[in-house]
Amino acid sequence: MTFAPAGTTLIERLGTGSVFEVGLVRDSHDRLLIVKRVAPPARGADAENALARERDLLRVAHGAPLPELFSAGTDERGSYLLETRAPGRPARHWLEQKEAADGVLWLALARAASRALARLHAWKDAVGPLGIAHGDISPDNLFFSKGGRVTLIDLSSATWRTAPLPAFGGDRGTLPYAAPELLRGESRSSQETDVYALAATLLALAVGPITHAANEAGRLLEAGSVGLRSDRIEERADLPPGARAALAAALRFDAKERLCSAKELAERLSGG
Repeated sequence: MTFAPAGTTLIERLGTGSVFEVGLVRDSHDRLLIVKRVAPPARGADAENALARERDLLRVAHGAPLPELFSAGTDERGSYLLETRAPGRPARHWLEQKEAADGVLWLALARAASRALARLHAWKDAVGPLGIAHGDISPDNLFFSKGGRVTLIDLSSATWRTAPLPAFGGDRGTLPYAAPELLRGESRSSQETDVYALAATLLALAVGPITHAANEAGRLLEAGSVGLRSDRIEERADLPPGARAALAAALRFDAKERLCSAKELAERLSGG
């Protein structure tokens, strides 16, 4: 059984996550596409539902800052999706550099990402607002390309109007970017927790480590009980005061006191 669907040639295996295994393929028209399948360790009804969820959301949110669905099908290896490849690089690329992103670059990334998230959250179909929540924004799932284009990938945790419950009941997002109430199991992912996760990702791009703890258990305890080191944003005197204040507001530990609108975050970041 081949990983590449019929009519495509495997170029590279890109990795296996907790839910999906992903590869880069070329089709008969020389187009480079992403193939996505359920990872063997995750096989089961929930994982298949997660793959179907990504397929269905890409169909209803065509034109949003997401990959484009090329095709979906089933072969002897199982279900698969073929999607367009997200242009540019993931935010993880800047985290892996020796120095944090400079002020000009950080502002450009922050403004583009917050606007893209606001667009996704406001996306409508013929019936009305879809109410999309990505559910797992992290440095690996946020791609930036030249010209300010942002693409959000990996929709296995997404919810929207006709799919209001997550595919995995205990899904909490990615440490340490998930909101504290998610990590404590007190709420489900939402547009509001998306904003927190984006702000946490942007904080990491600005200052590097955002928790004191270095291991997963410690990060879970710290992020869920006291929150992130959002005060570190004040180390970046090269960033406008308004941008620093907006990021800190989006990362307040108490959800009731938090800036939780992607549109407002984008406006405050753009206002400097």
